[in-house]
Amino acid sequence: MAQKQYIKYLYEVEGKNLAEIQKATGFNYRTVQKYAYQENWSEESLPVLNAENYPSLGAYIPIIDTWLEDDCKLPRKQRHTAWRVFCRLRDEHGFTGCYSSVKRYVRKKRFVMKTSDEGFLPLAHPCGWGQVDFGEFMYYDAVQKEQTGYALTVSFPHSNKGYTQAFPSQNQECLLEGMKRIFEYIGGVPVRLRFDNMTTAVAQVLKGSERTLTDGFARFMLHYRFQADFCNPAAGNEKGNVESKVGYSRRNAFVPVPTITSFDDYNDWLFDWCETDAERDHYKYKIPIQELWEEDYAQLLRLPEYPFSVFRYEALSVNKSGFAVIDTNRYGLSPTLAGETVQAKIFFDHVEFFYDHQLVGRYPRSYKTNDEVYDWRQYITTLCKKPGAVEHTRFFQQMPEAWQEYLRPLKSKERKSALQLLDEIVRDGNDTLCVDALTLAAENGRTDTDSIRQCYYMIARKEFRPDPLKLVSTTPILDYNPNLSAYDGLMGGEVNV
Repeated sequence: MAQKQYIKYLYEVEGKNLAEIQKATGFNYRTVQKYAYQENWSEESLPVLNAENYPSLGAYIPIIDTWLEDDCKLPRKQRHTAWRVFCRLRDEHGFTGCYSSVKRYVRKKRFVMKTSDEGFLPLAHPCGWGQVDFGEFMYYDAVQKEQTGYALTVSFPHSNKGYTQAFPSQNQECLLEGMKRIFEYIGGVPVRLRFDNMTTAVAQVLKGSERTLTDGFARFMLHYRFQADFCNPAAGNEKGNVESKVGYSRRNAFVPVPTITSFDDYNDWLFDWCETDAERDHYKYKIPIQELWEEDYAQLLRLPEYPFSVFRYEALSVNKSGFAVIDTNRYGLSPTLAGETVQAKIFFDHVEFFYDHQLVGRYPRSYKTNDEVYDWRQYITTLCKKPGAVEHTRFFQQMPEAWQEYLRPLKSKERKSALQLLDEIVRDGNDTLCVDALTLAAENGRTDTDSIRQCYYMIARKEFRPDPLKLVSTTPILDYNPNLSAYDGLMGGEVNV
Protein backbone atom coordinates (compact mmCIF):
# COMPACT_ATOMS: atom_id res chain seq x y z
CA MET A 1 0.00 0.00 0.00
CA ALA A 2 2.90 2.36 0.68
CA GLN A 3 4.06 1.91 -2.91
CA LYS A 4 0.57 2.54 -4.27
CA GLN A 5 0.30 5.64 -2.10
CA TYR A 6 3.65 6.90 -3.39
CA ILE A 7 2.53 6.54 -7.01
CA LYS A 8 -0.68 8.44 -6.26
CA TYR A 9 1.29 11.15 -4.41
CA LEU A 10 3.67 11.69 -7.32
CA TYR A 11 0.75 11.97 -9.72
CA GLU A 12 -1.66 14.10 -7.66
CA VAL A 13 0.65 16.28 -5.50
CA GLU A 14 3.88 16.62 -7.46
CA GLY A 15 2.14 16.60 -10.82
CA LYS A 16 4.49 14.17 -12.51
CA ASN A 17 3.37 12.39 -15.67
CA LEU A 18 3.24 8.61 -15.99
CA ALA A 19 6.64 8.28 -17.69
CA GLU A 20 8.32 10.29 -14.93
CA ILE A 21 6.65 8.19 -12.24
CA GLN A 22 7.72 5.01 -14.01
CA LYS A 23 11.32 6.21 -14.08
CA ALA A 24 11.25 7.27 -10.42
CA THR A 25 9.68 4.05 -9.09
CA GLY A 26 10.90 1.42 -11.57
CA PHE A 27 7.41 -0.04 -11.91
CA ASN A 28 5.81 -1.23 -15.11
CA TYR A 29 4.00 1.54 -17.06
CA ARG A 30 0.63 -0.20 -16.74
CA THR A 31 1.09 -0.56 -12.96
CA VAL A 32 1.82 3.16 -12.68
CA GLN A 33 -1.19 4.01 -14.85
CA LYS A 34 -3.51 1.78 -12.80
CA TYR A 35 -2.74 3.34 -9.41
CA ALA A 36 -2.26 6.91 -10.67
CA TYR A 37 -5.78 6.92 -12.20
CA GLN A 38 -7.46 4.81 -9.50
CA GLU A 39 -10.31 6.60 -7.73
CA ASN A 40 -12.04 3.83 -5.78
CA TRP A 41 -9.72 2.62 -2.98
CA SER A 42 -12.23 0.54 -1.07
CA GLU A 43 -11.32 -3.14 -0.63
CA GLU A 44 -11.71 -4.88 -3.94
CA SER A 45 -13.85 -7.96 -4.19
CA LEU A 46 -13.22 -10.76 -6.61
CA PRO A 47 -14.93 -10.46 -9.99
CA VAL A 48 -17.97 -12.65 -10.35
CA LEU A 49 -17.70 -15.23 -13.13
CA ASN A 50 -21.37 -15.69 -13.88
CA ALA A 51 -22.24 -17.55 -17.07
CA GLU A 52 -24.67 -14.72 -17.92
CA ASN A 53 -21.68 -12.41 -18.41
CA TYR A 54 -20.32 -14.73 -21.14
CA PRO A 55 -23.37 -15.71 -23.23
CA SER A 56 -21.34 -17.11 -26.14
CA LEU A 57 -19.55 -19.56 -23.86
CA GLY A 58 -22.54 -20.80 -21.88
CA ALA A 59 -22.15 -24.53 -21.15
CA TYR A 60 -18.47 -24.47 -22.11
CA ILE A 61 -17.46 -22.60 -18.94
CA PRO A 62 -17.24 -25.76 -16.71
CA ILE A 63 -14.99 -27.36 -19.34
CA ILE A 64 -12.67 -24.34 -19.38
CA ASP A 65 -12.62 -24.22 -15.57
CA THR A 66 -11.59 -27.88 -15.39
CA TRP A 67 -8.75 -27.40 -17.86
CA LEU A 68 -7.38 -24.30 -16.12
CA GLU A 69 -7.65 -25.80 -12.61
CA ASP A 70 -5.91 -28.98 -13.76
CA ASP A 71 -3.16 -26.83 -15.27
CA CYS A 72 -2.06 -25.86 -11.76
CA LYS A 73 -0.65 -29.39 -11.38
CA LEU A 74 1.40 -29.22 -14.59
CA PRO A 75 4.69 -27.55 -15.55
CA ARG A 76 4.11 -24.03 -16.86
CA LYS A 77 5.26 -24.88 -20.39
CA GLN A 78 2.53 -27.51 -20.70
CA ARG A 79 -0.41 -25.39 -19.54
CA HIS A 80 -3.23 -24.15 -21.75
CA THR A 81 -2.91 -20.83 -23.46
CA ALA A 82 -6.11 -18.97 -24.30
CA TRP A 83 -5.58 -19.92 -27.95
CA ARG A 84 -5.19 -23.60 -27.07
CA VAL A 85 -8.39 -23.46 -25.02
CA PHE A 86 -10.20 -21.95 -28.00
CA CYS A 87 -8.84 -24.59 -30.41
CA ARG A 88 -9.83 -27.48 -28.15
CA LEU A 89 -13.33 -26.08 -27.64
CA ARG A 90 -13.71 -25.68 -31.39
CA ASP A 91 -12.24 -29.07 -32.38
CA GLU A 92 -13.39 -31.29 -29.51
CA HIS A 93 -16.67 -29.71 -28.39
CA GLY A 94 -18.03 -27.93 -31.47
CA PHE A 95 -17.67 -24.40 -30.10
CA THR A 96 -18.72 -21.80 -32.72
CA GLY A 97 -18.01 -18.60 -30.77
CA CYS A 98 -15.10 -16.21 -31.25
CA TYR A 99 -11.62 -16.32 -29.78
CA SER A 100 -11.95 -12.94 -28.02
CA SER A 101 -14.69 -14.28 -25.72
CA VAL A 102 -12.56 -17.23 -24.72
CA LYS A 103 -9.52 -15.02 -24.16
CA ARG A 104 -11.49 -12.60 -21.98
CA TYR A 105 -12.86 -15.40 -19.80
CA VAL A 106 -9.52 -17.21 -19.46
CA ARG A 107 -7.84 -13.99 -18.33
CA LYS A 108 -10.56 -13.34 -15.75
CA LYS A 109 -10.56 -16.92 -14.49
CA ARG A 110 -6.82 -16.92 -13.97
CA PHE A 111 -7.03 -13.66 -12.05
CA VAL A 112 -9.67 -15.14 -9.76
CA MET A 113 -7.64 -18.31 -9.20
CA LYS A 114 -4.48 -16.35 -8.40
CA THR A 115 -6.22 -13.94 -6.04
CA SER A 116 -8.00 -16.81 -4.29
CA ASP A 117 -4.71 -18.58 -3.66
CA GLU A 118 -3.07 -15.46 -2.30
CA GLY A 119 -5.97 -14.79 0.08
CA PHE A 120 -6.32 -18.36 1.35
CA LEU A 121 -5.91 -18.93 5.08
CA PRO A 122 -4.95 -22.54 5.84
CA LEU A 123 -7.40 -22.98 8.71
CA ALA A 124 -8.38 -26.42 7.39
CA HIS A 125 -6.23 -29.09 5.75
CA PRO A 126 -6.23 -28.53 1.97
CA CYS A 127 -6.20 -31.56 -0.28
CA GLY A 128 -2.78 -32.43 -1.63
CA TRP A 129 -0.85 -30.63 1.13
CA GLY A 130 1.59 -32.59 3.29
CA GLN A 131 3.96 -32.47 6.23
CA VAL A 132 7.44 -33.99 6.58
CA ASP A 133 9.47 -35.15 9.56
CA PHE A 134 12.08 -37.69 10.71
CA GLY A 135 11.59 -40.04 13.64
CA GLU A 136 14.26 -42.09 15.41
CA PHE A 137 13.93 -45.85 15.94
CA MET A 138 16.05 -48.84 16.94
CA TYR A 139 16.76 -51.89 14.80
CA TYR A 140 19.06 -54.92 14.69
CA ASP A 141 21.62 -55.32 11.93
CA ALA A 142 22.71 -58.59 10.27
CA VAL A 143 24.72 -59.68 13.36
CA GLN A 144 21.88 -58.71 15.74
CA LYS A 145 23.66 -55.61 16.99
CA GLU A 146 21.54 -52.65 18.05
CA GLN A 147 21.60 -49.72 15.61
CA THR A 148 19.81 -46.37 15.39
CA GLY A 149 17.72 -45.69 12.30
CA TYR A 150 15.63 -42.75 11.11
CA ALA A 151 12.17 -43.02 9.60
CA LEU A 152 11.16 -40.27 7.17
CA THR A 153 7.40 -39.75 7.13
CA VAL A 154 5.33 -37.70 4.70
CA SER A 155 1.76 -37.32 5.96
CA PHE A 156 -1.33 -35.80 4.36
CA PRO A 157 -3.46 -34.14 7.07
CA HIS A 158 -6.65 -34.04 4.96
CA SER A 159 -6.90 -37.83 4.65
CA ASN A 160 -4.52 -38.70 7.53
CA LYS A 161 -2.62 -41.05 5.21
CA GLY A 162 1.12 -41.28 5.62
CA TYR A 163 4.10 -42.88 3.92
CA THR A 164 7.26 -43.90 5.77
CA GLN A 165 10.76 -44.86 4.58
CA ALA A 166 13.66 -45.94 6.79
CA PHE A 167 17.29 -44.78 6.52
CA PRO A 168 20.52 -45.11 8.50
CA SER A 169 20.79 -41.32 8.89
CA GLN A 170 18.79 -38.11 8.58
CA ASN A 171 21.28 -36.27 6.37
CA GLN A 172 20.26 -34.39 3.22
CA GLU A 173 20.81 -37.38 0.92
CA CYS A 174 18.47 -39.52 3.05
CA LEU A 175 15.87 -36.73 3.25
CA LEU A 176 15.75 -36.13 -0.50
CA GLU A 177 16.00 -39.81 -1.41
CA GLY A 178 13.10 -40.61 0.92
CA MET A 179 10.90 -37.85 -0.49
CA LYS A 180 11.79 -38.89 -4.05
CA ARG A 181 10.85 -42.51 -3.34
CA ILE A 182 7.52 -41.49 -1.81
CA PHE A 183 6.71 -39.13 -4.72
CA GLU A 184 7.45 -41.85 -7.27
CA TYR A 185 5.52 -44.46 -5.30
CA ILE A 186 2.34 -42.39 -5.00
CA GLY A 187 2.67 -41.11 -8.57
CA GLY A 188 2.58 -37.39 -7.80
CA VAL A 189 4.01 -34.49 -5.80
CA PRO A 190 2.29 -32.67 -2.89
CA VAL A 191 1.35 -29.08 -3.67
CA ARG A 192 2.85 -27.75 -0.42
CA LEU A 193 4.93 -29.40 2.27
CA ARG A 194 5.56 -28.19 5.81
CA PHE A 195 8.93 -28.83 7.49
CA ASP A 196 10.63 -27.89 10.70
CA ASN A 197 13.88 -25.95 10.40
CA MET A 198 16.07 -29.00 9.71
CA THR A 199 19.62 -28.06 8.74
CA THR A 200 19.45 -30.35 5.70
CA ALA A 201 16.87 -27.98 4.19
CA VAL A 202 17.39 -24.61 5.94
CA ALA A 203 20.79 -22.95 5.88
CA GLN A 204 19.67 -19.90 7.85
CA VAL A 205 16.50 -18.86 9.70
CA LEU A 206 15.74 -15.23 8.92
CA LYS A 207 13.11 -12.86 10.28
CA GLY A 208 9.53 -14.10 10.19
CA SER A 209 8.89 -16.84 7.66
CA GLU A 210 11.95 -16.07 5.54
CA ARG A 211 14.50 -18.85 5.17
CA THR A 212 17.78 -19.31 3.30
CA LEU A 213 17.63 -22.82 1.85
CA THR A 214 20.50 -25.18 1.25
CA ASP A 215 21.49 -25.57 -2.40
CA GLY A 216 20.57 -29.25 -2.61
CA PHE A 217 17.10 -28.73 -1.10
CA ALA A 218 16.45 -25.67 -3.30
CA ARG A 219 17.30 -27.66 -6.45
CA PHE A 220 15.04 -30.49 -5.27
CA MET A 221 12.15 -28.03 -4.76
CA LEU A 222 12.61 -26.52 -8.22
CA HIS A 223 12.74 -29.95 -9.83
CA TYR A 224 9.52 -31.21 -8.24
CA ARG A 225 7.78 -27.79 -8.17
CA PHE A 226 6.31 -28.05 -4.66
CA GLN A 227 6.14 -25.13 -2.22
CA ALA A 228 7.78 -25.40 1.20
CA ASP A 229 6.58 -23.89 4.47
CA PHE A 230 8.71 -23.92 7.61
CA CYS A 231 7.54 -23.90 11.20
CA ASN A 232 8.53 -21.21 13.64
CA PRO A 233 11.54 -22.23 15.75
CA ALA A 234 10.63 -24.69 18.53
CA ALA A 235 7.05 -24.93 17.24
CA GLY A 236 6.64 -28.58 16.27
CA ASN A 237 2.91 -28.30 16.98
CA GLU A 238 2.61 -26.43 13.67
CA LYS A 239 3.03 -29.79 11.93
CA GLY A 240 1.16 -31.83 14.48
CA ASN A 241 -0.22 -34.33 11.97
CA VAL A 242 3.16 -35.68 10.92
CA GLU A 243 4.41 -35.59 14.52
CA SER A 244 1.51 -37.86 15.43
CA LYS A 245 2.07 -40.06 12.38
CA VAL A 246 5.76 -40.53 13.26
CA GLY A 247 4.80 -41.79 16.71
CA TYR A 248 2.03 -43.99 15.34
CA SER A 249 4.31 -45.72 12.83
CA ARG A 250 7.04 -46.21 15.45
CA ARG A 251 4.57 -47.90 17.83
CA ASN A 252 3.16 -50.13 15.10
CA ALA A 253 5.48 -50.67 12.11
CA PHE A 254 8.63 -50.82 14.28
CA VAL A 255 7.29 -53.07 17.04
CA PRO A 256 8.70 -55.63 17.60
CA VAL A 257 12.17 -54.23 16.90
CA PRO A 258 12.90 -55.11 13.26
CA THR A 259 16.03 -56.75 11.86
CA ILE A 260 17.18 -54.79 8.82
CA THR A 261 19.79 -56.32 6.53
CA SER A 262 18.67 -54.38 3.45
CA PHE A 263 17.03 -50.94 3.69
CA ASP A 264 15.69 -51.33 0.14
CA ASP A 265 13.82 -54.53 1.01
CA TYR A 266 12.59 -53.13 4.31
CA ASN A 267 11.33 -49.95 2.65
CA ASP A 268 9.34 -52.03 0.15
CA TRP A 269 7.70 -53.71 3.13
CA LEU A 270 7.00 -50.32 4.72
CA PHE A 271 5.08 -49.18 1.63
CA ASP A 272 2.89 -52.31 1.91
CA TRP A 273 2.36 -51.60 5.60
CA CYS A 274 1.27 -48.01 4.85
CA GLU A 275 -1.30 -49.22 2.31
CA THR A 276 -2.71 -51.77 4.75
CA ASP A 277 -2.89 -49.15 7.51
CA ALA A 278 -4.92 -46.84 5.23
CA GLU A 279 -7.78 -49.35 5.28
CA ARG A 280 -8.75 -48.28 8.83
CA ASP A 281 -11.30 -45.53 9.45
CA HIS A 282 -10.36 -41.88 9.77
CA TYR A 283 -10.29 -40.79 13.42
CA LYS A 284 -12.78 -37.96 12.77
CA TYR A 285 -14.83 -38.73 9.68
CA LYS A 286 -15.29 -42.45 10.39
CA ILE A 287 -14.73 -43.47 6.79
CA PRO A 288 -11.68 -45.35 5.42
CA ILE A 289 -8.55 -43.24 5.12
CA GLN A 290 -8.07 -44.65 1.61
CA GLU A 291 -11.32 -43.02 0.43
CA LEU A 292 -10.19 -39.61 1.68
CA TRP A 293 -6.79 -40.22 0.12
CA GLU A 294 -8.38 -40.22 -3.32
CA GLU A 295 -9.23 -36.54 -2.76
CA ASP A 296 -5.62 -35.82 -1.80
CA TYR A 297 -4.33 -37.77 -4.79
CA ALA A 298 -6.51 -35.80 -7.22
CA GLN A 299 -4.72 -32.59 -6.25
CA LEU A 300 -1.13 -33.83 -6.54
CA LEU A 301 1.24 -32.24 -9.02
CA ARG A 302 2.47 -34.35 -11.90
CA LEU A 303 5.85 -36.02 -11.58
CA PRO A 304 8.61 -34.31 -13.62
CA GLU A 305 9.72 -35.91 -16.86
CA TYR A 306 13.21 -36.61 -15.55
CA PRO A 307 13.98 -38.23 -12.18
CA PHE A 308 16.13 -36.31 -9.72
CA SER A 309 19.51 -37.88 -8.95
CA VAL A 310 20.13 -37.45 -5.22
CA PHE A 311 23.82 -36.96 -4.47
CA ARG A 312 26.36 -34.27 -3.67
CA TYR A 313 29.90 -33.63 -4.86
CA GLU A 314 32.80 -33.06 -2.51
CA ALA A 315 36.49 -32.53 -3.35
CA LEU A 316 38.70 -34.61 -1.04
CA SER A 317 42.43 -34.88 -0.53
CA VAL A 318 43.91 -38.40 -0.40
CA ASN A 319 46.31 -38.87 2.51
CA LYS A 320 49.66 -40.67 2.34
CA SER A 321 48.00 -43.99 3.21
CA GLY A 322 45.60 -43.66 0.28
CA PHE A 323 42.51 -42.78 2.34
CA ALA A 324 39.86 -40.10 1.64
CA VAL A 325 37.77 -38.99 4.64
CA ILE A 326 33.99 -38.40 4.65
CA ASP A 327 32.23 -37.70 7.97
CA THR A 328 35.17 -39.12 10.01
CA ASN A 329 35.10 -42.37 7.98
CA ARG A 330 38.12 -43.29 5.83
CA TYR A 331 37.70 -44.82 2.36
CA GLY A 332 40.67 -46.61 0.86
CA LEU A 333 41.84 -45.67 -2.63
CA SER A 334 44.93 -46.67 -4.55
CA PRO A 335 48.15 -45.59 -2.75
CA THR A 336 49.28 -44.10 -6.07
CA LEU A 337 46.71 -41.32 -5.46
CA ALA A 338 48.37 -40.19 -2.21
CA GLY A 339 48.51 -36.39 -2.12
CA GLU A 340 46.06 -36.01 -5.01
CA THR A 341 42.57 -34.48 -4.93
CA VAL A 342 39.64 -36.69 -5.91
CA GLN A 343 35.98 -35.91 -6.51
CA ALA A 344 33.57 -37.83 -4.29
CA LYS A 345 30.04 -38.39 -5.55
CA ILE A 346 28.15 -39.03 -2.31
CA PHE A 347 24.83 -40.89 -2.38
CA PHE A 348 22.83 -41.94 0.69
CA ASP A 349 23.95 -45.58 0.40
CA HIS A 350 27.27 -45.50 -1.48
CA VAL A 351 30.17 -43.26 -2.50
CA GLU A 352 31.92 -43.07 -5.87
CA PHE A 353 35.41 -41.58 -6.24
CA PHE A 354 36.71 -40.03 -9.46
CA TYR A 355 40.18 -38.91 -10.46
CA ASP A 356 40.81 -37.25 -13.81
CA HIS A 357 37.21 -38.15 -14.80
CA GLN A 358 37.90 -41.86 -14.19
CA LEU A 359 36.15 -43.98 -11.54
CA VAL A 360 38.83 -45.03 -9.04
CA GLY A 361 36.69 -46.46 -6.25
CA ARG A 362 33.15 -47.32 -5.23
CA TYR A 363 32.17 -48.24 -1.66
CA PRO A 364 29.03 -48.68 0.44
CA ARG A 365 28.60 -45.53 2.53
CA SER A 366 29.49 -46.02 6.19
CA TYR A 367 27.45 -44.40 8.95
CA LYS A 368 29.78 -45.45 11.75
CA THR A 369 32.34 -43.22 13.45
CA ASN A 370 36.04 -43.40 12.52
CA ASP A 371 35.40 -46.43 10.36
CA GLU A 372 37.78 -47.69 7.68
CA VAL A 373 36.32 -48.92 4.41
CA TYR A 374 38.68 -50.40 1.87
CA ASP A 375 38.93 -52.99 -0.90
CA TRP A 376 41.87 -55.41 -1.11
CA ARG A 377 41.76 -55.15 -4.90
CA GLN A 378 42.93 -51.52 -4.70
CA TYR A 379 46.28 -52.57 -3.19
CA ILE A 380 47.40 -55.60 -5.20
CA THR A 381 49.50 -53.54 -7.64
CA THR A 382 51.37 -51.90 -4.75
CA LEU A 383 51.84 -55.24 -2.98
CA CYS A 384 53.64 -56.60 -6.04
CA LYS A 385 56.46 -54.21 -5.08
CA LYS A 386 56.36 -55.23 -1.39
CA PRO A 387 55.28 -58.90 -1.33
CA GLY A 388 56.60 -59.46 2.17
CA ALA A 389 54.04 -57.05 3.65
CA VAL A 390 50.98 -59.04 2.56
CA GLU A 391 50.19 -60.74 5.87
CA HIS A 392 50.71 -57.55 7.84
CA THR A 393 48.23 -55.40 5.94
CA ARG A 394 44.83 -54.53 7.41
CA PHE A 395 43.02 -55.80 4.33
CA PHE A 396 44.67 -59.25 4.21
CA GLN A 397 41.70 -60.83 5.97
CA GLN A 398 39.44 -59.27 3.32
CA MET A 399 41.09 -61.29 0.54
CA PRO A 400 39.50 -64.63 -0.53
CA GLU A 401 40.35 -67.25 2.09
CA ALA A 402 41.80 -69.64 -0.52
CA TRP A 403 44.31 -67.00 -1.61
CA GLN A 404 45.23 -66.22 1.99
CA GLU A 405 46.13 -69.88 2.52
CA TYR A 406 48.00 -69.99 -0.80
CA LEU A 407 50.10 -66.87 -0.16
CA ARG A 408 51.15 -67.57 3.45
CA PRO A 409 53.79 -70.30 2.81
CA LEU A 410 55.23 -68.73 -0.36
CA LYS A 411 58.69 -67.18 -0.34
CA SER A 412 59.58 -63.80 -1.82
CA LYS A 413 59.95 -64.59 -5.55
CA GLU A 414 57.12 -67.12 -5.58
CA ARG A 415 54.88 -64.76 -3.62
CA LYS A 416 55.66 -61.86 -5.96
CA SER A 417 54.82 -64.04 -8.99
CA ALA A 418 51.53 -65.09 -7.37
CA LEU A 419 50.63 -61.47 -6.57
CA GLN A 420 51.39 -60.44 -10.16
CA LEU A 421 48.99 -63.14 -11.36
CA LEU A 422 46.34 -61.96 -8.88
CA ASP A 423 46.89 -58.37 -10.04
CA GLU A 424 46.38 -59.48 -13.65
CA ILE A 425 43.13 -61.20 -12.74
CA VAL A 426 41.85 -58.12 -10.86
CA ARG A 427 42.82 -55.72 -13.68
CA ASP A 428 40.93 -57.95 -16.13
CA GLY A 429 37.84 -57.45 -13.95
CA ASN A 430 37.67 -61.18 -13.23
CA ASP A 431 38.37 -61.17 -9.49
CA THR A 432 35.39 -63.50 -9.00
CA LEU A 433 37.38 -66.16 -10.91
CA CYS A 434 40.55 -66.02 -8.80
CA VAL A 435 39.41 -68.81 -6.46
CA ASP A 436 38.19 -70.94 -9.38
CA ALA A 437 41.66 -70.80 -10.95
CA LEU A 438 43.27 -71.98 -7.70
CA THR A 439 40.72 -74.78 -7.32
CA LEU A 440 41.15 -76.04 -10.90
CA ALA A 441 44.96 -76.13 -10.54
CA ALA A 442 44.73 -78.02 -7.22
CA GLU A 443 42.37 -80.58 -8.77
CA ASN A 444 45.10 -81.30 -11.31
CA GLY A 445 47.80 -81.52 -8.64
CA ARG A 446 49.54 -78.27 -9.54
CA THR A 447 50.31 -75.33 -7.27
CA ASP A 448 52.88 -73.34 -9.23
CA THR A 449 51.94 -69.89 -10.54
CA ASP A 450 52.29 -70.76 -14.22
CA SER A 451 49.83 -73.65 -13.88
CA ILE A 452 47.35 -71.43 -12.00
CA ARG A 453 47.71 -68.83 -14.79
CA GLN A 454 46.91 -71.45 -17.44
CA CYS A 455 43.87 -72.55 -15.44
CA TYR A 456 42.74 -68.92 -15.24
CA TYR A 457 43.09 -68.53 -19.01
CA MET A 458 41.06 -71.71 -19.55
CA ILE A 459 38.24 -70.37 -17.36
CA ALA A 460 38.27 -66.71 -18.41
CA ARG A 461 39.10 -67.00 -22.09
CA LYS A 462 36.96 -69.44 -24.01
CA GLU A 463 39.01 -71.68 -26.28
CA PHE A 464 38.34 -71.26 -29.99
CA ARG A 465 37.88 -74.58 -31.75
CA PRO A 466 36.85 -74.21 -35.39
CA ASP A 467 34.55 -76.81 -36.94
CA PRO A 468 36.23 -79.45 -39.13
CA LEU A 469 36.55 -78.53 -42.80
CA LYS A 470 33.87 -80.26 -44.84
CA LEU A 471 35.10 -81.19 -48.33
CA VAL A 472 32.68 -81.31 -51.24
CA SER A 473 32.21 -84.57 -53.17
CA THR A 474 33.87 -83.17 -56.33
CA THR A 475 37.24 -82.78 -54.62
CA PRO A 476 39.78 -84.93 -56.56
CA ILE A 477 41.66 -87.65 -54.74
CA LEU A 478 45.41 -87.16 -55.16
CA ASP A 479 47.71 -90.15 -55.72
CA TYR A 480 50.84 -88.92 -54.07
CA ASN A 481 53.58 -91.57 -54.41
CA PRO A 482 56.86 -89.73 -55.13
CA ASN A 483 60.04 -91.59 -56.12
CA LEU A 484 62.60 -90.94 -53.40
CA SER A 485 65.40 -93.15 -54.76
CA ALA A 486 67.26 -90.09 -56.03
CA TYR A 487 68.10 -89.30 -52.43
CA ASP A 488 69.97 -92.59 -52.10
CA GLY A 489 72.87 -91.04 -54.02
CA LEU A 490 73.38 -88.57 -51.29
CA MET A 491 74.03 -91.45 -48.90
CA GLY A 492 76.53 -93.20 -51.20
CA GLY A 493 74.12 -95.71 -52.74
CA GLU A 494 72.93 -96.27 -56.27
CA VAL A 495 70.80 -93.76 -57.92
CA ASN A 496 67.79 -95.16 -59.76
CA VAL A 497 66.47 -93.02 -62.51
